[in-house]
Parts: sequence; C-alpha cells; structure tokens
Amino acid sequence: MKIYWTLKSIPELADLPLWERGRRWRRAYKSVYRHWETWCGLALCGGCAGVGAHVFGRVGGILMAALGGFLYGQIATYVVLKYYRHRLCGEVR
Repeated sequence: MKIYWTLKSIPELADLPLWERGRRWRRAYKSVYRHWETWCGLALCGGCAGVGAHVFGRVGGILMAALGGFLYGQIATYVVLKYYRHRLCGEVR
C-alpha cells in the first residue's frame, strides 16, 4: 500500500499548482462520506484514541488519536482514488 503524505504525492495532482491541487482535492473529498470505507476509517480513528486513552492515559490518547487520524487520511485518500479519480483529473461527471 502506498502512503500519501501530501496532495503532491498523489500522481494525479503532482504536476498541478498548489491552488489547483487543493481545489480538485476538495471537490473529490466532499463525496467520501458516501462510502462505508470512510465510516470504518472514522471508527478506527475514534477507536485508536479511545484505546490509547484507556491504556496509556491522556498522552497515549493524543498519540493514538494522531495515529488514527493518519490512518483515516490514508483511507479517505484510498476512497477518493477508487471512486472519484475522475474529479482529480479534472473531468466533469
């Protein structure tokens, strides 16, 4: 699995200027909540934070929430690339 650190690391957006990358990403990202994968990613994020707080205390909760947020971001990127690649490329559908 490829890890996407920034929008520039997404191949469809890599050659675009910063403002255009953001515009295309926002247009595609609006639709990710229509898919079960995104909701599982949100549950995973909350679960990581809850387990971290329960097992390791406040600092562990913060660190595990950060890990969960990272995982959620990867899942959201996966959903955009799977279902909405046409919006990243600039095609209108």
